[in-house]
Amino acid sequence: MKGILFALAGGFFLTFQSVANATIGQQIGTWQAAAMTQFTGFILAILIVAAVRDRTWKELPKVPKLYASGGTFAALVLFSNMTAVYLMGVTLTISIFLIAQLLVAVVIDRFGLFDMVKKQISKTQVIGILLMIAGVIILKI
Repeated sequence: MKGILFALAGGFFLTFQSVANATIGQQIGTWQAAAMTQFTGFILAILIVAAVRDRTWKELPKVPKLYASGGTFAALVLFSNMTAVYLMGVTLTISIFLIAQLLVAVVIDRFGLFDMVKKQISKTQVIGILLMIAGVIILKI
């Protein structure tokens, strides 16, 4: 249940962030807005780490370079998201983002990429993704 609540919160925050970033991006530029968002997110994360007094950040040098590069992916996500919201609107952007995330997640689960445990993909999961794609097509009509 706790995982579901965090997933819902993440979805809510992603949508709010998408709208805010697109608006800011129109005012100051997309990459500038992405930089500002990354910076403010960094500040918040540092404050949270300090507040909870978590010292595991000392282990950062042990993190593999591929995983440490997550922030670069975040910058690309922000740019893509802001541009898509500006061009297509929030609903279509978030819908397509979710489908893209699901497709990549299925590949990661199926092949155990990034040190994840391999998982079988069921027919119902494939049908669910196809229904989501059909839903986006209907949204676009």
